[in-house]
Amino acid sequence: MEHRQSTPGGEPPVLSTAAHRLSLVVNALLAAMKLAAGFLFGSPALIADGWHSLADTISSAIAWIGFRLGNEPADEDHHYGHGNLEALAGLVIGLVLAVGGGALVLDSLVAALSDTEAALPTQGGEALAMTVAVVSILANLGLARVTGRAAKRIGSLSLQALTWDNLGDALSSSVVLAAIGLRAAGYPHLELFVAGAIGVLIAAMGLGSVRAGFDVLMDRVSDPTLRQSIADTARAVPDVRGVQSVRIHPLGSDVRVDLEISVDGHLTVTDGHEIAHRVEDAIRAERPVVTDVHVHVNPCLVDGLSGANIFK
Repeated sequence: MEHRQSTPGGEPPVLSTAAHRLSLVVNALLAAMKLAAGFLFGSPALIADGWHSLADTISSAIAWIGFRLGNEPADEDHHYGHGNLEALAGLVIGLVLAVGGGALVLDSLVAALSDTEAALPTQGGEALAMTVAVVSILANLGLARVTGRAAKRIGSLSLQALTWDNLGDALSSSVVLAAIGLRAAGYPHLELFVAGAIGVLIAAMGLGSVRAGFDVLMDRVSDPTLRQSIADTARAVPDVRGVQSVRIHPLGSDVRVDLEISVDGHLTVTDGHEIAHRVEDAIRAERPVVTDVHVHVNPCLVDGLSGANIFK
């Protein structure tokens, strides 16, 4: 006997859509502001940060598209829906972060080896460039707060990746601010060490997002206790004699559970169906991230052989 029930997971997609849209707009505005001010006042650091923000705009667009497509319902070609597209978007964003962080480290090494000094030849350029960097820091911290809260509430991998990206951007702009200040004070070379260190940190954040997305695509369950916990929940339901199998299948930000339980073999089909309902309800009530539960019911005979309880 098999019984399956699906319910939409998380909150309505309005929250995620608003967060993605805000991230896209803010990054686009920051990119335009940094590039304009950087070219106008001759600030190489600000120009580089502007290209970084432009890459973030592209990342935000990828994340938004991934989330929208990932919420498409199941169809004839994708029987479990399109949830893994969001994990793929998080993986792509992570790659962008890792490459951007690596590029920052490489630029720092090249600048250190060439022993060249950047300058702000335009009078008053230092003050304006530093102001733009401060605005970028505050904007990215605020954006990280918004996307982080949304990611936590709906369990979005792409929003979590964007949160790390926004925090990395705030750190990057902090490096730019320090670099401009040190250069104006006559210490241009200290920025290279700081920029390299921040580049390593940004790359590490990116690799973390890559791993999170890759784990979902490979059906890896990051919580080693989740399987046993689900088995305990199912076994605690009245009339369940044993739990023979539990399999967990991540689907983007959601989770699908397949399990086998055993009940009294002399019960009617209706009774077994009702028990399966109660098992599903109990699992989803304790773990909202579980949106799809598939229960196979085995008969537990007098000898008890078919009702062996694997999960103890």
